[in-house]
Amino acid sequence: MPYDPVKDVYHDAPPEEGRAPEPRAYAPLYRVTPPESVLIPITKEQVEALKRQSQNPLRARAQPPPEVPRGTVRPAEVPIGELERTTVATHYNKRREVGRDARESSPIIPLKRFNNWVKSALISMYAQVGWNAGQGARILELGCGKGGDLRKWDRHRPAVMVLIDIADVSIEQARLRYEEGHYRWAAEFFAFDCFRRPLDEVVPRSLLEPLFDTVSMQFCLHYGWDSEENARTMLSNAARWLRPGGTLIGTTVDDETLLARLHEDEHAVSFGNECYRIEFDQRLEPGEKPFGNRYHFWLLDAVDNVPEFVVDWAAFTRIAEECGLHLVYKARFDEILSDGYANRPLRQLLERMQVIDSNMAAAGVVTPAMPPAMWHVCTLYMGFALEKSVDATA
Repeated sequence: MPYDPVKDVYHDAPPEEGRAPEPRAYAPLYRVTPPESVLIPITKEQVEALKRQSQNPLRARAQPPPEVPRGTVRPAEVPIGELERTTVATHYNKRREVGRDARESSPIIPLKRFNNWVKSALISMYAQVGWNAGQGARILELGCGKGGDLRKWDRHRPAVMVLIDIADVSIEQARLRYEEGHYRWAAEFFAFDCFRRPLDEVVPRSLLEPLFDTVSMQFCLHYGWDSEENARTMLSNAARWLRPGGTLIGTTVDDETLLARLHEDEHAVSFGNECYRIEFDQRLEPGEKPFGNRYHFWLLDAVDNVPEFVVDWAAFTRIAEECGLHLVYKARFDEILSDGYANRPLRQLLERMQVIDSNMAAAGVVTPAMPPAMWHVCTLYMGFALEKSVDATA
């Protein structure tokens, strides 16, 4: 009975011709566990952890989408509209909720921490307290995703939150986060396209009234700027259900920075680095047209060539004014970092979240704790706050 060291078993002698071999029980020579032991299957979280341990982060960073030859124009094979909405919803529905530990292992975790700090800063500086003294604020979050901002809002003790997103799987994950967080305030969740449908077609009026103190739209405006009609619906949804004196806060791509980077090369339709890439359908000049300027965005470990639209800031503020919203704050993310560092609580949060280089900060230099290529992504974005006029009719 010869021993096979590769399979760690003994082989029987070859069977006689015409005679089937007799079955033999599995009997390895060297066991890892006792013969009578029962092995417990590993969990999904353990599987994901093993995958992360075995992956090569340098390989992931070194494989952005292929370069597009200069002068190449991506053809608009289908009309702008329904396909983009479906693509966005499908993309975010496919992205699994991997848990906090897995998120901390992301190759772009410094960027994610910084973005979270920016949202916390906007909430801290411009979110409104409740209309009545002693009551928590009513918060409406449009484009809420998987509910990643629930904990940020919890620090401000809201009375109720209404969260809406186009991706139904993301909404279910947001609902699960809320339930697992054991928050002491009420929350309601809705899955529909709130950039193209009036809210009161889906959300009960009893939830929309009394009006909200703050509306939040984080990293989502650029999905709704495909047409003026949809842009107006989006801003009308925010303004109509916001109380006078209430605020709309948000983050989106800064159009000036976006086009400035595109025009660094007079022939290019794309730009980026190992962390991100943006590819336009066609060359775009500033002020050429305010709506429907599509590009595709890739971000390492986050976004997979999803269609977005340039948010023309002049058109945004014009429509916002028509809805009774006036601008009170606008700053690019690097400017928000400077503003936040001057605010003691926000500076302490920067340090706790490991957003800045502590050694450089001790020397009086505010430097983000991330590689330059990653910081190049962050400085593409800006944050804003608008306030609803007391005499607004929207």
